[in-house]
Amino acid sequence: MRRILLPFLMIFMLISDSLYVEFVRLPFVSEDQMAVPRFLLLALVFMAAYINQRHAVVYGLIFGLLYDINYTQILGVYMFGYAALCYLLSKAFKVLQTNAFVVIVLSVIAVAVLEFYVYGVQLVITPSILSFNAFVIERLLPTLALNCCASILTLFLFKRYFVNYKRRFLDE
Repeated sequence: MRRILLPFLMIFMLISDSLYVEFVRLPFVSEDQMAVPRFLLLALVFMAAYINQRHAVVYGLIFGLLYDINYTQILGVYMFGYAALCYLLSKAFKVLQTNAFVVIVLSVIAVAVLEFYVYGVQLVITPSILSFNAFVIERLLPTLALNCCASILTLFLFKRYFVNYKRRFLDE
């Protein structure tokens, strides 16, 4: 029963992205700005930091594909983005320490890289979608602020769960 809790947690994070957009309005985000929650990516970053690379990349592929199926019209954008970011971050965590500050900074950098990657893909498909300045002011900055706060708030819950998960199931 405890082994199935991790996939359910990741499904909850996938669903919470859209629920957050639907039901929560932030006071620092105006009507023309959009703060995009990347809670699933944050959970994948924490998984790369505290469990291992293989789990993070596999979950990144699976849940990136589910994200593509549910929210986008192009399959593979988030699947590749999540898996590649999990791989690169797991390599970074082998070099850097996995203390709270480093994990939070790298999770915010991962959100920024994913936003630029998605913006680049959208720019290739439809060149007149949004100017770079408008993208930074209307989407990137509110998204980084939201996900930085979410990363700070959820880090210790995920850290405790992922460390216990690794101790129970992977070290057996």
